[in-house]
Amino acid sequence: MNYAFLPDLSALAILIVILLLMRKRHPHEQADIWLLGLLITLVESCAHIFYSNNGMPDRILHIIVLDCYLIAGVVFTWDARRHPVPSRIRLIYLAMNALPLLAVNTLYGLHIYKPLPYFPAVAVGIVIAVGSSLYLHRTWLVTIIHLSGWIAIGALVYYGEYRQAVYWSLCGVYAIAGVKYLHRLPRHSTGRLAILTGFFIWALCFFVHPFIVHYRAYADIASHVWNMQKTLITIGMILVMLEEQVSSNQWLALHDYLTGLPNRRSFETHLNQALVRCRRVNDHLALLIFDLDGFKKINDALGHQAGDEILCKVARNLREDLPPGNILARLGGDEFTLIAPDIKDDLALTELLFKIQTSIRRPIFVNGQQYIVTASLGIAIYPDDADDATKLLSIADQRMYAFKQRPAPPAPIEIDTISVRFS
Repeated sequence: MNYAFLPDLSALAILIVILLLMRKRHPHEQADIWLLGLLITLVESCAHIFYSNNGMPDRILHIIVLDCYLIAGVVFTWDARRHPVPSRIRLIYLAMNALPLLAVNTLYGLHIYKPLPYFPAVAVGIVIAVGSSLYLHRTWLVTIIHLSGWIAIGALVYYGEYRQAVYWSLCGVYAIAGVKYLHRLPRHSTGRLAILTGFFIWALCFFVHPFIVHYRAYADIASHVWNMQKTLITIGMILVMLEEQVSSNQWLALHDYLTGLPNRRSFETHLNQALVRCRRVNDHLALLIFDLDGFKKINDALGHQAGDEILCKVARNLREDLPPGNILARLGGDEFTLIAPDIKDDLALTELLFKIQTSIRRPIFVNGQQYIVTASLGIAIYPDDADDATKLLSIADQRMYAFKQRPAPPAPIEIDTISVRFS
């Protein structure tokens, strides 16, 4: 056994365990695919340990190593970019295109150095590449790249350059994965830098491997570089998960977790900023507070899950219907606020209230049942009612609750009417 690979293997295994523990604590949509790809590379690294004169047959180990490289590269390529084509279809597309490459790798791993067995795999690869690209309506550029790649593999095999055919095709797979991660991962992410560096180093290693094997003096250096990119990629994936968790925490600090609207803290910041602007340009601003009437009865009758769904749909409807520049926030429970700048006259305010009323009138479906909710609303105008945030908020809140206490016409138990009441 070749124990020189044990330190690198142990480091990779530890990093994979760390990534697995992070995934359990902080679920991440890509983590499962990343772990699958890294576990396949771990199998490849384990196979290297058995390279020795008295170990397993070289052909078996060679097949394991080459096929693991290819399968891991396909997994990373499948994950590396969002695409309008469904994931299952893309997986089938990549698997079909990978099968001929897998056959070429296996033939080379078996130390078959005759062109004839390779040509059927090359022919099938060309047919699948062109056919699948046209079926999925891929661009002509993608089709030409696939076709050119297979023609290059066929030419290298024809001239007896089997090692170049195998390793340069693997170089292409990992370079494509790197380019796709370049477009998918956040631009200013430190983890992105580590992942891209790892994939491009990996692609470079596959490219230069056919030349390095002729220079045994550089074998040790090449071996360390060969294992470096796996550590870089794993660390990069851990960093991306940490960065996204930090970003998520920062977002949650300023947004309501249920509706995604700005929360009370964010609302107060927006209101103060809007007032500063209004003072500077001598403009008006409307502050609106409203809540859903009888929301406790909704929760009691339908359950809290249905109540949450109604809140989310009300928030979504308002967010879609309100003009740009208006800031909708959820203060808590069923209470919402709206900061409406540029309210210059009564007509503008009337138009805004009409849009709110129309939005709340939109039917809401919960468990197949249609509901139309009722809301009460209070308004305060800057600078007519007050000139600071605290007073504006207090006045709007008082007007809303004063209006809620007014007698309303009797309504049926079912929520099937709407009465948006403005003070």
